[in-house]
Amino acid sequence: MSSSPPLTPTKPRLVSRAGAPSPLRSATLPVPPASPLPPERKLSSSRARDLLRKHYGLGVGVPQPSGKERDPMDLDSTAFDAKAYYDQLITTASLPTLLRRENELTSEIRQLDGERQALVYNHHHELIAASDTIAVMKTRAESLDADLDLLRAAFSEISRLGAEVAVEMEQPAHHNEARK
Repeated sequence: MSSSPPLTPTKPRLVSRAGAPSPLRSATLPVPPASPLPPERKLSSSRARDLLRKHYGLGVGVPQPSGKERDPMDLDSTAFDAKAYYDQLITTASLPTLLRRENELTSEIRQLDGERQALVYNHHHELIAASDTIAVMKTRAESLDADLDLLRAAFSEISRLGAEVAVEMEQPAHHNEARK
């Protein structure tokens, strides 16, 4: 009689395209038993954070630049070579592995497509809102045109009256000088 391992609850885990843990993908991860550590064995927050970062493949401490950006086999690399990746995968992977990878890629493509559609919708919504705001501002500006015409006429009249007053102020001065 063989004994099976005890079942432990699972929680979501994040898995990247390359199979390494990533914060954008989901899978399962065993949850450790809920027994608290004695106070003397509690980890400092930075040590715990480093362990979590290491577990999820995020690196420990300050990330060091790596050659991963130029890895032609990394789907997220700018130097990704689809033909080489396909050739390597088709020659080294078994049929179940290929089918599993196909399902993973299909799922990721759908997720990324959904994220892209959400971004497009959000940007489109913001563009429509900005267009509506501009239309309201234009309407308000057009309604101000009549008031601006009235102000222009009033300033013209004030200028005309100011010029008349200045002329009349100069005339008595000329009359007073002429009388002397």
